[in-house]
Amino acid sequence: MSQGLYISPTEFVSFSQQTEPLTRAGGGLSGEIATRLAAGDITSLFGLLPNPDPILKQMGKQIEVYRNLLVDPSVNGPRGRRTGAVQSMERGFDAELSKRTPARVLKACEDLIANYDVDNVVEDLIDGAFFGYRVGELMWDVRGGLPTPSRMITKPPEWFGFDPQETTLKFRPRSSTVGVAVPERKFVVVGKRRSWENPYGESDLASCFWPITFKRGGLKFWVTFTEKYGMPWAVGKLPRNSSTKDHDDLADKLARMVRDAVATIPDDASVELLTVATSANADMYKELLMYCRSDIAIALLGNNQSMEMQSNKASAAAAQHVEGFVRDSDARMIASGINQIVRFYCEVNFPGAQPPVYAFWEQESVDDVQASRDEKLSKSGANLTRKYYMKAYKLSEEDLGPDKVPQTNGQAIGDRGNLLGVDSTSFADATSTVVPPDQAALDAAIDQLPADAIQAAMKTLLTPALKAIEEASTPDEVRQALVDAWPDMDASALEDIMTKAYFVADLVGRDSVKDAQQ
Repeated sequence: MSQGLYISPTEFVSFSQQTEPLTRAGGGLSGEIATRLAAGDITSLFGLLPNPDPILKQMGKQIEVYRNLLVDPSVNGPRGRRTGAVQSMERGFDAELSKRTPARVLKACEDLIANYDVDNVVEDLIDGAFFGYRVGELMWDVRGGLPTPSRMITKPPEWFGFDPQETTLKFRPRSSTVGVAVPERKFVVVGKRRSWENPYGESDLASCFWPITFKRGGLKFWVTFTEKYGMPWAVGKLPRNSSTKDHDDLADKLARMVRDAVATIPDDASVELLTVATSANADMYKELLMYCRSDIAIALLGNNQSMEMQSNKASAAAAQHVEGFVRDSDARMIASGINQIVRFYCEVNFPGAQPPVYAFWEQESVDDVQASRDEKLSKSGANLTRKYYMKAYKLSEEDLGPDKVPQTNGQAIGDRGNLLGVDSTSFADATSTVVPPDQAALDAAIDQLPADAIQAAMKTLLTPALKAIEEASTPDEVRQALVDAWPDMDASALEDIMTKAYFVADLVGRDSVKDAQQ
C-alpha cells in the first residue's frame, strides 16, 4: 500500500513523490495544506480577518469600545503601575545574545536607540497588552548617510486589520472598502499572545469589560440609593378636605425645607421626618463594586491583594511575585517592538549582519543577592574566575578590564599574597621605602610557611560550607546550610599551621623586644 497524504478530498500525494521539486505550488512538503480557505474559516470583512475577541463578536463592535475603559480608575491605576514597573527595569543590548553582531553594527544600533526615549516607547507600546495588539508607524530619514527610522508614532489599533491568508498587517483607510497592504519595514506590531490563529492577540481589557460595566451600573444605583435614603423623608399631613392646591403648596414648602431647613406650614398641618434603616441594602451595592474591582485587578495584575482587606505579608509577597511575571511579559513585548526597529535598520544598512538583541532585566536581584554571596565567598578564599563573573553578570572582557599584578617595593607578591585568593592588594605600605629589621625578619619567617599546605587546609575547611551555599537558593537556606555544615568543617590542619605561625611571630617579637632593651 502506498504511503502518503491526502491534501484535498480528491488529491493524494505519496511520499515517494516528494523527490519532485518541493516548490511546486500547492503540493509537496513546502506547500501549505491547512489554510483558512481549505478549512472553510474565511469569514472576512473588507478583505480583513475579523477580530475573534468574544466580547467584540457578541456586541458586534470594533476594538475602539475598549478605549472608553481606560478612563476607569480601576484600569488606569494598574495601567500606570505596569508601565512604571517596566520603566524601572534596566535595559540595553544583551551581551550574550548579541555576541555574533559585528562591533560596528552594534555601535550603530546603540546610536539608533539612543535617539529614542525608551520610557516613552514603553508608554506607547504597553497598550499592546491592554488592546491585544499595538501598531507603531516608523518615520524614516537619513542620518549620518544611512536611512534611519528616527522616530515611531503609535496609531489607533482600530485603523488596522490583518490579511486572512498571510496574517500580514493591513491599513483600513476611510476612503476604501477593503484593507490596504502596508510597505515593508514601515510599521511595528506588538501584542499579547499573538499567533497565526489570532494575530489580533488577547486583550486584557476583554476580561475587564463586564466587571467595569457592572461596576458602573452598580455605582449609579448606589448613588441613586444614597440620594433617596441618605436623608430623612419629610412627610406633611393636611386635613382630609384640603384642596390639591394646598397639597402642592405644602409639598413646595417641604422641598424648600429639605434644601434650606426653613419652612412655614398652616397651623392645622403637621410635618414628620422619617428615617429608613437601609444599611444592609447599601452594603449589597458596596459588595458588588468591590467584587468587580477585585476581578479587574486580577485581570490586569494577576492578583487582588490591593482590593482585599484580609491580605497578609505572605499573600502580599506571593502577589508581588505574580506581578513580576506580568511585568516581565510586558517587558518582553516592548523589547520585541524595539528589536523590530533594530532589525529593519540592520536589514536596510547592514544586509546579512546579525542584529543585536535588546532586552529588559531586573538589576537589583543580581546586585543584592548574588554579588553579596560572591563577595563573602571571595573573602572566604574562593577563587572566582573571570569566566565566572562574565557568565554570572553578563559581562564582557572589556567590562572586567586587564588583570593587575600587585607590587610591593618593586617586587611582585609571591604565594604569601595569594593565600586567600587576593591578587590586587599590596601588603606593604605604599608610602614606605624602608622596612624595619624586625618586620623584615617576620616577613622572611612567614615566607617560609608552606603556601600549598595553607591553601589545602583552607580548602578542607571551606569545602562543606561552599557546597552547602551552592545547594541553597535563598538567604534563609544559606544561613541554615552553614549551620548544618559547621560540624563537617575540619579546621585541624589550618589550626596546626596557624599555631606554627603564631609561634614564629612570638619568637620574632620576643627577640625584637630583647634587642630594644639592650
